[in-house]
Amino acid sequence: MKRNVFFSLFALLVFTLAVSAQGRGDAQATVKGKTIKINYGRPRLQGRDMLSMARVGSVWRLGMDEATEIETTGDLTVGGKDVKAGKYSLWARKKGENQWTLAFHPTTGIWGQPEMTSGYLAEMPLTFAKAPSSAEQLTINVADRSGSAAITIHWGTAQLIGTIGVK
Repeated sequence: MKRNVFFSLFALLVFTLAVSAQGRGDAQATVKGKTIKINYGRPRLQGRDMLSMARVGSVWRLGMDEATEIETTGDLTVGGKDVKAGKYSLWARKKGENQWTLAFHPTTGIWGQPEMTSGYLAEMPLTFAKAPSSAEQLTINVADRSGSAAITIHWGTAQLIGTIGVK
């Protein structure tokens, strides 16, 4: 009996360490005195080219497991629309071969792979660019760029880059 419990606990520990190796990432910036935080899962490519594999019209929850979330203490301007301070899930929508948008959805705490096909508050275009280096794990950065929040999503040799207005 003790042996089975030991092996069960050992298996749980190994599983937990494997999941932790993927991990979660946090990006944060202060823009105009407002804090913007992004929390996301960090999957690995493992030899795949995920962004090019996505079909046109698909919706990606960015990352893995729980959907990527953005939390802001200030109001934002996203694609010309006002987004109030608060917490939102972020989704990348593939509009064309190398055309992506970043979409804000009011529902948070989403787990798994549901495609949010409607209900977005705002959406902004992302510029697709070749990265100077390859990133095995998904990396999202947010930084102050002259009073706006610059977001970079880097995975493999691709980058999706956008700018959010901060009020």
